Amino acid sequence: MVMRMVEANNNACCNTNTLDNILNVLNIRIMIKEPECTGCGLCAEICPFGLPKSNGNGKFEIPHPELCTECSACQRNCPVNAIILNEQKGCGCLWNARQAVKNKQNQCNCS
Repeated sequence: MVMRMVEANNNACCNTNTLDNILNVLNIRIMIKEPECTGCGLCAEICPFGLPKSNGNGKFEIPHPELCTECSACQRNCPVNAIILNEQKGCGCLWNARQAVKNKQNQCNCS
């Protein structure tokens, strides 16, 4: 993930390093900045879908960022602000999270 951050920094428009640019360049919804993660695990506890996982190095990562509903529960509760995410505006913070994930899974062309 650190290499992806470097890639995003190099490819971002005008090299501005804004959160929007990083997420857009990497084409993801959410990421945990590994160097800043303390491994407390609060993100994994608070995520209603259990997306954050231990990476085996005492840190956490999100192996399937495409499943994130962008509710910002993890970001708002991270004690060191290690989570990059564009909060879904107007979602009421989780009011329809289960339905949103269900809809995304139904649209998936997975085999």
